[in-house]
Amino acid sequence: MTFERSELLLILSVLPLVVLFLISRERLRRREAARLVSERLRGLSNTSRVARPWLLSVAFASAILAVSGPRVGSESVEIPRNERDRVVLVDVSKSMSADDLGTTRLDAAKAVAQRVMANHAGRVALIIFERSAEVISPLTSDSDAVSTLLDTIQPGELSHPGSDLGGAIDAAIDLAGRSMPQKVDVVLISDGEDQGKALQAAMARASTSSIAVHTITVGTSQGGPIKTEGSDELRDENGEVVTTSARADLMEKIARKTGGRALVNPFGEHALDVLVDGTISGDGRTTVEQPIERFQWPLALSFLLFYCGSLTNRGAE
Repeated sequence: MTFERSELLLILSVLPLVVLFLISRERLRRREAARLVSERLRGLSNTSRVARPWLLSVAFASAILAVSGPRVGSESVEIPRNERDRVVLVDVSKSMSADDLGTTRLDAAKAVAQRVMANHAGRVALIIFERSAEVISPLTSDSDAVSTLLDTIQPGELSHPGSDLGGAIDAAIDLAGRSMPQKVDVVLISDGEDQGKALQAAMARASTSSIAVHTITVGTSQGGPIKTEGSDELRDENGEVVTTSARADLMEKIARKTGGRALVNPFGEHALDVLVDGTISGDGRTTVEQPIERFQWPLALSFLLFYCGSLTNRGAE
């Protein structure tokens, strides 16, 4: 037996306290009944009430087991390989406000991301990142809705200055892990600037998980100034204009290490075809072993025991 959310089993550690509480409440009830209500008015004694604390305690434990997602056995499930799930990562750090492409890097990234999602047959998810990452949309078949959300994103959206490519890839892998047992790939759209320290570990994790990270670099090696609010240029403490250059070499390394493809400023009509044809999506069907959810068993037991506990409450003063 395995559990989908095994961390919830820690709640069972309070079970002895629950038992003590219910037993003490029952004893207090009997003492108060004997002191305040005459035997004649109380009517017939309900001898089954002694079992009530134990019934409710086991019902509580069964409910915790149910929400922990027990799994027993597995079944073969056939899924289409041509509907691969895809997680799109978009860099929204301040460097993406540079306009060395004739438009801002972020605007270019949005346009590329929308084309990637619109031409993908399977489900898509959207994550934006700076030094931290945030899931904007979980995996969904409604790419139009995700595209609408993407339109509202601005540079510095998360207010966490910097850019952590490794953390973003980790966030995508975590999201992919909550998907069905379906093939998942990641499309990372960024200028390649990285101030994080987890990139090597993230690449190794993606490779181990068989998740290809395809990279799309937006920006030029010559770079440009970083824009601030009001279209002013960002300056350092010495008053010098801060410039940012795209790191296509680092983005290519990420793709190579994870089995993905690397593209640089793919604005041509067919530049993104490599991300939508059979070289990535594949074809046919595949069979996977999927664990069988068994939460119904402890859940049914919990309801039954709670019901029995309510029956033993007859005769309460």
